[in-house]
Amino acid sequence: MKLIIFDFDGTLVDSRSLILESHRIVFAEFQLPAPSPADSLALVGKSLDVILTELAGPTAPILEMVRAYDLLLPQLRADPAFAERPFDGVGELLSELSSTSDTVLGMATGHRSDTLAPALEALRWNGFFQTIQAADMAPSKPHPGMLLQALAATGATPENAIFIGDTTFDMEMAQAAQLRSIGVCWGYHQADRLVAAGAHRVVKAVDELRSCIRSVMNE
Repeated sequence: MKLIIFDFDGTLVDSRSLILESHRIVFAEFQLPAPSPADSLALVGKSLDVILTELAGPTAPILEMVRAYDLLLPQLRADPAFAERPFDGVGELLSELSSTSDTVLGMATGHRSDTLAPALEALRWNGFFQTIQAADMAPSKPHPGMLLQALAATGATPENAIFIGDTTFDMEMAQAAQLRSIGVCWGYHQADRLVAAGAHRVVKAVDELRSCIRSVMNE
């Protein structure tokens, strides 16, 4: 059995507008200076409490800010201007891979389970993933816990699994879990950073990702 594990933000969906608007609103609510877009997007992939601590500082009311995000997120997702949008071709790729007889799909994301579920339902992707590892289930990336739990949940071995993500945190997590990784260039970190962080391969388009998955899994 082959296990293909995906990151969510920046890999499967474009969530840039949602992230920046939520940061703008929540930081203003707590009368904190808004982080720059570059600083906000550079941390995508880590768990929210970790991101907020890095952006606002350890003395900020992190738990209260997380709760504010939880209340805000459904409102922003209801607005098409801010809702996550799948990258072109991603839905078709997931459908194709999930219907392959010897392949199962997983996800490892910085979202919590309760904030991820509505997004997957809206995208109609609920049936694609046999294991979903989220921020409330393991330490923040780049700790390998999410990937190790995905292996345990499916019975796959590291040799028969790959992880696909868009950040250095993703590549470092895969390396720590001894999984091969594919970095995608349409997300939040550039190709040279992905390679330096241990990416096995880097791709620039979804069609290239499709062929790269086949190539890596057959190595």
